Amino acid sequence: MKWLRSRYVLPLAVITLIISLCLQCAWIRQLYLAQKKSVTTVLESIVSDASRQISYQSIVKGHEKSTRFQQFFLSPEWLVLRHAFDDLKVDNLRSRFHYGITNDSSVVEMKMSFPNNPKKQTDHKSTSVIDGKSQREVSLEDQRDLKVMDSLVNHRLNGLGVAIDRHYVLYDYSSGKLVKGKAVAKDASAFASGKYTYNLKFQNQYQLVVPSITWLIIYQMRYYLISSFLMLALTAAAFYLLIRLMKNQQLYAQARMSFTSNMTHELQTPISTIAVALESISKYHLIDEPEKLQNYINISRHELQRLQAMIEKVLKQEQMDLGETKLQFTLFEIQSVLKQVILSMDIQVREKRSQLILVPSDEPYFIKGDAMHLANVCYNLIDNALKYSPAQSKIEVSCSIADGELTISFKDDGPGIKEIYQQQVFERFFRIFSQDNIHNVKGSGLGLHYVKQVVELHGGRVALQSKIGKGSNFMIILPLYEEN
Repeated sequence: MKWLRSRYVLPLAVITLIISLCLQCAWIRQLYLAQKKSVTTVLESIVSDASRQISYQSIVKGHEKSTRFQQFFLSPEWLVLRHAFDDLKVDNLRSRFHYGITNDSSVVEMKMSFPNNPKKQTDHKSTSVIDGKSQREVSLEDQRDLKVMDSLVNHRLNGLGVAIDRHYVLYDYSSGKLVKGKAVAKDASAFASGKYTYNLKFQNQYQLVVPSITWLIIYQMRYYLISSFLMLALTAAAFYLLIRLMKNQQLYAQARMSFTSNMTHELQTPISTIAVALESISKYHLIDEPEKLQNYINISRHELQRLQAMIEKVLKQEQMDLGETKLQFTLFEIQSVLKQVILSMDIQVREKRSQLILVPSDEPYFIKGDAMHLANVCYNLIDNALKYSPAQSKIEVSCSIADGELTISFKDDGPGIKEIYQQQVFERFFRIFSQDNIHNVKGSGLGLHYVKQVVELHGGRVALQSKIGKGSNFMIILPLYEEN
């Protein structure tokens, strides 16, 4: 799809994430408001249930087995009736509550009166009468019931799972004036319950005050918030991986096109050279000049060998990628392999007028691996050093041991490699462009990728140290063979 290009993916991802974030914020806000209503309902029910339980416990002593006590004083109808009686506040209304318990019966009396003449002002009073109880006894019992009420409320609040700051406020039942505590400030995040009596003495009313319920609401929403965050994170991760994959595919496609172009040129060069040589032999009747004929034959033979080497490199890489390469592990001494590789590259070294030096070691270094593939690895690294280094350069090959590992170093004094490319040079088809976005040195971009694959199949790793203008040092690190 031509419209879905890589340059559109990043803006599309950003817009999608912003829209997702806005939708999540709107959803969370609605959820917060719904959860706030639910939390206030729960807090209100905690105080209401505690009030009902403590009121019942304050009068049930001695009548625990009475079914009628439970049916009446624990019924929702009694709760509604009692709250209606408590909340009925009319000018000049006088209310009176009385209850008494005898062996024969229990009496609950609610009486309200107001004058027929509204001009006659009288004080509003609510009183309660308890048979056989002095005012001091009633006050002591009221304090005891208050402690039990507050303890039960706190116990229920602690069961919500998060610590919240709270306190209670007492109001005088008759006058409605503040008796104890601090009233709640008018804040959207604060909560104040209704005013509840906690016994049938009707002296004070209890109100729960929570200065802020924000953290409690957030705690109740924790699973929704986590799921929302995970969804946004997974969406962002998916877009990141998609953009990265598309970028890698684009780079891979460019590298493949570059590889095709380079290989086409590399293959055409020896073919053209051979064609010119054969045409010259026929055109100039070089069969009569054996010396020139032999020279053209040698040129053709050399170009055919170079063509065969390039084809084998591509085929070997293809087999390596398909996992069809089978290594034949044998025990051998690595320095002897290095000497053979260096000897076989004598012609290339002379053409470049360079120096290829093997730093010898008196101690033999034995490793277990595929000698042919490791020789190809060394050949590729030296060939790269020759191609990218200037004429009359110096290439130094050395071996060292550290921590049971063998390090083979290929150090040159070429142009060096920028740090941003030092990991990418081992990728398939990747080649470093010059400032003009062209390749100054022809190649396939397969050599270093092949090096990395072979070394990793031997349980080793490759490393690169390089600075611009100060050359490069490619290192092969392999496990050293040790007899058990």
